[in-house]
Amino acid sequence: MPVITDVEFRQFSAQHRNAQRNWLIVKLNTDDPTLFGLGDASPMEDDEQVKGLITAWTEKYLAEKNPLDTEVLWTALYHEPQARGGRLATTALSGLDIALWDLKGKILDTPVYQLLGGAHRTRIRVYANGWYTNPGTPAQNAQEAKRVVDMGYTAMKFDPFGQMNYYKISLAEAQLAEERVAAVRKAVGPHVDVMIAAHAQFTPMNAIQLGPSTPIPLGKRRYKPRPLFSEEPVAEERVAELVEVRNKVNIPIATGERLYTKFPFAEIVERHAADVLQPDIANAGGITELKKIAIIAEAKHITIAPHNVCSPVGAMAEMHLDASIINFEIQEYHAEFYSDQYFTVCPGFPRQKDGYVQLSAAPGLGLELDEAEIAKHPPLEKVGYRGGNLKGI
Repeated sequence: MPVITDVEFRQFSAQHRNAQRNWLIVKLNTDDPTLFGLGDASPMEDDEQVKGLITAWTEKYLAEKNPLDTEVLWTALYHEPQARGGRLATTALSGLDIALWDLKGKILDTPVYQLLGGAHRTRIRVYANGWYTNPGTPAQNAQEAKRVVDMGYTAMKFDPFGQMNYYKISLAEAQLAEERVAAVRKAVGPHVDVMIAAHAQFTPMNAIQLGPSTPIPLGKRRYKPRPLFSEEPVAEERVAELVEVRNKVNIPIATGERLYTKFPFAEIVERHAADVLQPDIANAGGITELKKIAIIAEAKHITIAPHNVCSPVGAMAEMHLDASIINFEIQEYHAEFYSDQYFTVCPGFPRQKDGYVQLSAAPGLGLELDEAEIAKHPPLEKVGYRGGNLKGI
C-alpha cells in the first residue's frame, strides 16, 4: 500500500465576463510516483496562507499515513490543529480531503462516486452561471439568456440587482431588477429553470419588502417568472433572519456558499430555514463533509445544489458527490463561460450536453494534469468580480 509523502501545488487562472479567478490545485504525492491525488483548495484570495496550512498539515498529520483512511485523516485535520474553522482552514482541509478521495479511487481503480456508495445517476443536471452582463439592461440579459438555451442548458442563474446594492436597494433599481428577471423569463420560455442570486446582500426587511412583485424573494410561486429558488436573500451570519424571510414568502430559499463544515448547515436544517443547501466542496470541508451535510439535509427532505466557483478538480468532485446522494437538486456550472484553458488544464473534465454532464467510470475523479497548459496560464496578480454587492462571490 502506498503511503503519503508530501504535497505540491499547481496554480492557474481563467476568467468569464463577470470575474477573474485564480485556482489552487493540491497534488498529494505518495512513495509511488505514479500515484497522486488532486484536490481543490481555492480560497479566491489568501492563497499563500492556505498553501502554508496545507504544507504544514501534510507534514504533521498525513505523511507516512495510509491514504485509504479518509475519515480518520479528515478527523485529524479538523480536530488537531489550533487553526480550526473559518474559510481558510476549511479550504485547506477541503483541498486535502478531495485529494485523498481522488488518490483512494486511483489506488482501488474505482471512481469516487462508487466509493461514496454508488451512483443514483451518472448524468448530472447542471445550470449555467457566468453567462450574463452585470449590470446589464433587461434586453441585454434576455439576449444572453437565449444564447445559454441555445447551448443546451435547461437552467440558469443570475444576479439581477446590478452593482453595489448592499443592505438597501433603490426603488428604481428594484424595478430594473424585476424587469431583468421578466425579460429573461420571456426570452427562455416557461420550461427553463431560472434562479435568482442576491449574494447575501439584503436585510430581512428589504428582502421581504421586495416581494412579491420583484424577484427577491419573489413572493408566491404563482408569480410569473417562477424561479426554481431564490439564493441568499439575506446574510449568512444569523439563521433567524433566514427563517424570518422564508416564513413570509412562498418561494424556495437556498443558501450555504459562505458556510463551512456540517455544523451551521445542521442548524439551518433543524430550523428548516432553507429549502436548498449550497455548500462549496472546496471551502466547506471537502467530499467527506459534503456527504455528511447531504445526509443531514436528507432527514428533513432538503435538497443539495452545491455552490461552484471551483477549479475543474473541485467541480468534478462535486459531480461525483452529486451522483452519490439521493437529495441532489442541481449543480452550478461555470465551465463553458470561462476562457478555454478551464478545459485544457485538466484533461478529462466534461462539457455539458443538453443541460447535463455525463460522468465517466475512470478511477478517482477521472482527471489528469496538463503541466504545460497550466504553465501558460499563471495566477493573476489581481483578481476581481462584478457582482451585485460588496461581499464577494
